This record gives sequence, C-alpha cells and structure tokens, in this order.
Amino acid sequence: MKTIIKAKKDLFNGGKCFTKGEKYTIEGEIKTEAGLMEKMTTNNQGEAHLIGSWWRNFEILPFL
Repeated sequence: MKTIIKAKKDLFNGGKCFTKGEKYTIEGEIKTEAGLMEKMTTNNQGEAHLIGSWWRNFEILPFL
C-alpha cells in the first residue's frame, strides 16, 4: 500500500525540494501527518528525501 501526500507550501533545502500543491508517494499506509516523520519520498530533484520535521507541511490525501 502507498500513501499520497501533498505539500502545503514550497520547501527548500539547497534547492526547491517540494512544491506547494504537488503530490508525493510514501510507501506504506500512513494515517496521521506525524507518521510521516520517519518516511522517505522522492523530492523534486529526484533524490530520496526524509520528511523529518517537515511533516507539518504535508497533508495526507484520502485513499480512493
């Protein structure tokens, strides 16, 4: 199962890592935003990126 998240704002770390409104995929089923803290996704630069303390800047989209 995968979880789809959406950035609430643009996030930068040595370049633009995440874009406001863009959707990103996380492996596994995540039910709360705090659950994103230890998860990895691929950022705008094509790199694996730990969500870490940025978890508050994402929303989890409903499963379809």
